[in-house]
Amino acid sequence: MHLSKLITTLQTLDDPSFKALRDYVRSPYFKVPTGSVTLFDYLAPLYPRFPENKITPQTIGVTSQNLSTPAKQARAGSELLEAIEDFLAVQDWQKNKRAKAINRLKAFQEIGLTAQFNKGYETEMESLQNCPEQDIETFYYRLALTELSFNGFDAKLNRTSQNDINPLLRSIDEFSALKKMRYLCEALCRKQILGIDYNEEPVAALLKTLEPNTNEHYPYVYLFVNVYRMMEESTYAESDLYYQFIKQFAAKQGYDKSPASLSEITNYTINHCLKWYNKGYESAGNEYLWWMEWKMKYNLLLENGKMLPIIFRNIISIAVLNKKSPEWINQFIKDYAPLLPAEHHETNLAFANGLYNYALKKHKEAIRFFLLAQAKEEVIFNSIIRRWQWMSLYECDPSDTDTLLNHLLSFEKYLLRYKKEIQHLSNAFTRFIDYATKLIKANQSETDLILQELKATDAFPGSNWLQVQLAQKHKTGTRKVTQPNVA
Repeated sequence: MHLSKLITTLQTLDDPSFKALRDYVRSPYFKVPTGSVTLFDYLAPLYPRFPENKITPQTIGVTSQNLSTPAKQARAGSELLEAIEDFLAVQDWQKNKRAKAINRLKAFQEIGLTAQFNKGYETEMESLQNCPEQDIETFYYRLALTELSFNGFDAKLNRTSQNDINPLLRSIDEFSALKKMRYLCEALCRKQILGIDYNEEPVAALLKTLEPNTNEHYPYVYLFVNVYRMMEESTYAESDLYYQFIKQFAAKQGYDKSPASLSEITNYTINHCLKWYNKGYESAGNEYLWWMEWKMKYNLLLENGKMLPIIFRNIISIAVLNKKSPEWINQFIKDYAPLLPAEHHETNLAFANGLYNYALKKHKEAIRFFLLAQAKEEVIFNSIIRRWQWMSLYECDPSDTDTLLNHLLSFEKYLLRYKKEIQHLSNAFTRFIDYATKLIKANQSETDLILQELKATDAFPGSNWLQVQLAQKHKTGTRKVTQPNVA
C-alpha cells in the first residue's frame, strides 16, 4: 500500500485524537510543511478506512501541484509522520500537569523571573504535599522541584551556611528508595512464582529511609513496604501480620477515594493468598476470595473488558473447596462466563458447571461436564480437569475400585506423555495419584497411618480433600479392592 506506514499510524488514533491532530497540522504555530498539510487534508476525509483505490500515487497526484509525483508524496508523508510524532509527544505532555509545571518553572528560572518561580514553586510543593497518592511520581516531582530550587541562578548567588542542601539529598534518597522497593517487590514475586532469581541485597537501609513515610498518609510507601515484608517472610503466621495491614487499609477505602496504588498491589496480595492456599492453609483461600470480591465490587476484575480464564477457574475452584454457597458460585458463572474470550468460553464454562454440580453434590452431572471440558492444548488445565473428574467419580461411588484405579492409571500415563510441558507441577499431580491409590487400596486399619503421613507432607492441590476422604474411610470401614483392568 502507498504510504502504508503513515496510514497505519493514522488508523491507530481514535476520533478525538484525530481531530486534535487536524488542528495541530493546520496550526501555523507548529510549522508543519505545506506539502504535509496538503496530504493530510487529502487523507482526512478517508479516515479511518483509507480505501486503497483512493491512496494510489496517481489519485493523490491530481489534488495539488506539490503532490504531483510519488517522490513528492513520499517526502510529504515522511514529514507528516514526523509532525504526528511531535503531536503525540505534545499530547502526552499536556496530559501531565506536573510535567508542564516543572517546565514552566524551569523557564521562569532560566530567564530570571525569580518572583514567578518562587510563587510557582510554593504552589507546586504544597500540591505535592496534599496529593492523596504519594506515589513514585509524587516523590519524583518533589525531587525535581527541590533540585530546581538549589540549581537556579538566585540560589547560586545566595549560597550561605543557611542554604542547606540536605533537603535535596534526602529527596534523592527517598525517591530512589521507593523506586527500588517497588521493583524489589516485583523481583521477589517473580522469584517465588516463576523461579527467576535476582541479586538479593540488604533492604534495611531502604526501609530506614522510607520509615518516616511508612504510614497511611503515604499510601504508596505504606503498601509497598508491607507487601515486601509480607512476601519475604518464610511462615504463614509471620507474613500474615503484614498482609493484615494491607487488607485493613483496603477495607477502609471507598472506591471513589481508593488510591491507585491499592489496585497496583492487589496482584501481590492475591499471589500471596494463592501461595499459602496451595501449601494447605484453607484460610488463605478465603482471603483470596475476599480480594476477588473486592475487585468485583469496584469493577476491577476484568482486563480490557474480558475475564482471564485462569482467574475464572481459580475463583470457582477455591469457592467450591472453601464451601462458598452454590448460589454464589452459580451467580458468578452467570455474571462472568459470558465475558471469557470466545476461544476459551466453551471449555471453561463446562469446567465451571462441573464444579458447580460438584458443590451441589450432583457428582454424575459434574462428571458429565468435566468430560465436556476439553483443554487439549493446555496440559496443566487438562490435568486439573482430570483430578476433579476423579474426585467426582470417587464421591459418586467409592466402591467402584476398578473404574477408579483405571482412571488413576490413565492419569499417570497422561502425565508421563507430557512430562516436559508439566515438569514444574508434575510432582503435585503424581503425589495426588499416589495418595489417591492408597486411599482406594487401604483397609480401615491402614487409613489412619496414611492420614498421618499425608498431614506430615508438604501440602499439594487436593491434599486437604484426600485427608477428608481418608478420615471418612477410617470411620466407615474397608471396601473390597480389585486390581485395575489394563488394556
